[in-house]
Amino acid sequence: MQTKKRIAGAVSAVALISGLFTAAGATTAGAADGCTNNNGLTQYTAFGTQGQGFELRRNGSGNNTCVWGRIVGGSPGMHIWVDRSNDGGRTWQGHLGEATITSGGSVWTEAFADRNGQVARACGDSGYNTPIRCTGWY
Repeated sequence: MQTKKRIAGAVSAVALISGLFTAAGATTAGAADGCTNNNGLTQYTAFGTQGQGFELRRNGSGNNTCVWGRIVGGSPGMHIWVDRSNDGGRTWQGHLGEATITSGGSVWTEAFADRNGQVARACGDSGYNTPIRCTGWY
């Protein structure tokens, strides 16, 4: 009987660990093929509690628009990410491409497709347990 319990426990542990590894390997939702964060224009800026700028940047137009978030004037430990909505900002996919400054004062997220009918914003914080600031929706 104890052998059966050990086997069942081992099988459960393997299933749990396999599920965790599968989830960790998933790709970021909405990352766009061909999107880059080159030649960007700052669309909106929100300012954090330490004066850093959280920027929503974009390039392209129409169905070829790419958006990403960038922190300028920041410091290590600050975070930036993109939220994207299909209903004008009532609901959204959050924390897309989250990036953290590890050294220096700037970091940016990967670029995401921003198709017609979608809106996006950049959000960030000054470190864990600090207020979140977001740009306007674009």
